[in-house]
Amino acid sequence: MDIIDGQLHANQIGPHWQEVDLETTLNATIVAMDAVGVRGAVIDEFTGLDAQFHMLPGSYQPNGAWRPERPFSQLAASRYPDRFVWLSRVDYKDPDLEQVVAGLRRQPGCAGIRVHAGHDGNTWRDPEFERGGYSRLFAACESEQVPVFIMVTPRAETLEPYLQKFPDVKFVIDHIGIAWPAADAAPTERYSRLDRIRSLSEHANLHLKWSHIERLAGEPYPYPDLIPHFRKVVDAYGAERILWASDHTQAVKPGLSPYPAPYSHSLHYLLDSDAFSAAEKEWMLGRTVRNVLQWELQKI
Repeated sequence: MDIIDGQLHANQIGPHWQEVDLETTLNATIVAMDAVGVRGAVIDEFTGLDAQFHMLPGSYQPNGAWRPERPFSQLAASRYPDRFVWLSRVDYKDPDLEQVVAGLRRQPGCAGIRVHAGHDGNTWRDPEFERGGYSRLFAACESEQVPVFIMVTPRAETLEPYLQKFPDVKFVIDHIGIAWPAADAAPTERYSRLDRIRSLSEHANLHLKWSHIERLAGEPYPYPDLIPHFRKVVDAYGAERILWASDHTQAVKPGLSPYPAPYSHSLHYLLDSDAFSAAEKEWMLGRTVRNVLQWELQKI
């Protein structure tokens, strides 16, 4: 099966990623992916956050705009163009926004953008977001056919006006679009969080990044209590609008979940499940993200 990881902070793979050179980290990434059978990955590179919650590395321009730098992503895409694509970031206040968005596709391996900024790092809390202030960015993305991954947890409904205004933009809600429940949350409280996400499935241009199951599930791997609720989400969206992601470097961290998930757990709870057909798994584990990003399958 053509398995593609829909989000990987690959520049953080390895216990000493902050100290070693990029080539070493890239080699560690290939080893980790090969070990679990992941063929390709969408890289979202970051080393930290600045005071305005922009994901570093990046810098401010003379015109006041923030622009990202993606040295690891560019290295990975140049070394393994058949295995990696990457997401950029765009400052929606950039005076040269249209030119910046138009230039994204000319960067080898750049397949889309991820929006995760605004007040305290949550896009929906940016007053400009609910006032329609991101329309210029999304209009540019629509014009240039640039997919948009966006963090609107836990207020995914705030994206709805943009879904309606820009029907030709492929939007992907990051990390299911919900806030993670407390470890001792009752099943009703835990899984009712998915109701709002299912209600947005009527928008044909909306896709859902399915990740961090270890934070949502009330039981450990292979998360049997969660699977029936996931089944309802798949029924609402169709497998062709759900893309799997491990977010491995975060999922494995202790303290973020009662069940830190090694790479194999993040994948095999779905790959080995009998609740989904082979065709549905093929879509969720690879075809959906390739379709969203217009990333053609190549022989490896």
